[in-house]
Amino acid sequence: MKHALFSLQAILGLAIAGAYTEAQADSLRIDTATWFKRSAADSTTLAAADKCWVGNNVVLGAGTATAAANAHYRAILDNPLPGCAFSDGYFYTAHVAWVADPVAPPADPAQVWYFGALGTNEKVADDRLGPLSLALGGSKFWKSNNPEIYYGSGWLMQNSRSDAVRGGSANPLSGCFPAYFFHINQSGGTAYLHLLASNPQAGSVTVSAKGSAYSNSTKPLTGKATGQSYAVSKDWRDATFLTNFSNRSVGSGQVTEIAKLTMASSNMGDGRFEVCASAGVYLYTVVTTTGTTTDAINKSQGLPASGEIRSTSPTAFGREGGVYRSSSATGLTNVVLPAGGGQVLGLAFNTTSKYNSRLQEQTAAFDTRLGDSADRTYGNYGHQYDVGLRLFNTSATTRRVRLSFASSFTAATNSPSFTFNSAALLTGAKVDLYTMPTQPRQVLATYTLAPGSHHDARLLTYIAGLGVTNQQLVLETID
Repeated sequence: MKHALFSLQAILGLAIAGAYTEAQADSLRIDTATWFKRSAADSTTLAAADKCWVGNNVVLGAGTATAAANAHYRAILDNPLPGCAFSDGYFYTAHVAWVADPVAPPADPAQVWYFGALGTNEKVADDRLGPLSLALGGSKFWKSNNPEIYYGSGWLMQNSRSDAVRGGSANPLSGCFPAYFFHINQSGGTAYLHLLASNPQAGSVTVSAKGSAYSNSTKPLTGKATGQSYAVSKDWRDATFLTNFSNRSVGSGQVTEIAKLTMASSNMGDGRFEVCASAGVYLYTVVTTTGTTTDAINKSQGLPASGEIRSTSPTAFGREGGVYRSSSATGLTNVVLPAGGGQVLGLAFNTTSKYNSRLQEQTAAFDTRLGDSADRTYGNYGHQYDVGLRLFNTSATTRRVRLSFASSFTAATNSPSFTFNSAALLTGAKVDLYTMPTQPRQVLATYTLAPGSHHDARLLTYIAGLGVTNQQLVLETID
């Protein structure tokens, strides 16, 4: 993976690997005075403690809308009814209706719009990018990308100990967390990349895992929606995984292989997995020439593989080798459309302020790392981005606005390492994001907003490896 060195106010907190469902109404309006009941049984058959009377013209906060079943809606009330002993119950559908909470535009829009139309292949200048309302979250993220290029066998990344050569420290991981790797085989022959989990606990642990890994032999990189990194991103978008197992028992001091990737000479390999462990485990990426699990286990306890190490410095990002503090970026940003057309708004997406202090810092710091590796997740490869834009038309006329995805890096010639090539969902619809240095902006959609209305657009993607960093979301008012 290479990096270009040139240059929500309500937090959603959602983690979705498959299809996206539009937000539903979240208030219940009582149109006819009725009973709120513990069950969907006829109210005349219920004891007094199992039903509570509610007058008409009352609006209750009740989470999200449920489908009708047996002529009743189930509702979990945000606040208990006065004198009612339960908050989880049922309403007769004919007496109530789900309604949307009123959504008010922000009184003081935070964004700065600029006049002037963008050319077909033009992006917004970095210094004009505004911030997204964004929160870094999810779980800790295990990353293996340093050395990106390896020359021989041995381990590439581990979180089990401090190594005399590469440093690091023990950091057992439990619960569910992602693990990501990107490596290039320059050993001179076929090599095998193993992802292992070991159990340092006194008793057995259970390990579950899902995810995919590909090389460019099986997923050749020939353009948009191709290549090993795109394929991994797509599998996570679509929840179609090469590896998927649950509750594998691993004894004390034992090791299990999560995945193995065959890499021909000069192959690139990309993999993203979610690992779940009932107690703390250690992960290893290991290169062997034999492909056997026994060999991989033995090498995990030996010397690191030789390769091209890149460390963080004032003039370099460094490559990731460690456990980082977050794996996702989520948020909802309120945007009020300006009066009139011909105006442009650019919002920072997957940016770092390392070389431009005006850009929003969206990278995650390390939790523990190999001493020669990156201190932040520059590029956020493998991270989930789940970004919402709530667009408000506060004018008295219908407005149209165009949404684009762009990369900040431009150049006269194209290179695979300076593209952005990821699978995504745009408000539930599958799209492929693809930008090149010569074509850095991709139009995604045009929205028409009635007077006084709002529209929610949502982009979900897993950032693919072998791509440029520093992207942007662009809004253009058409009229």
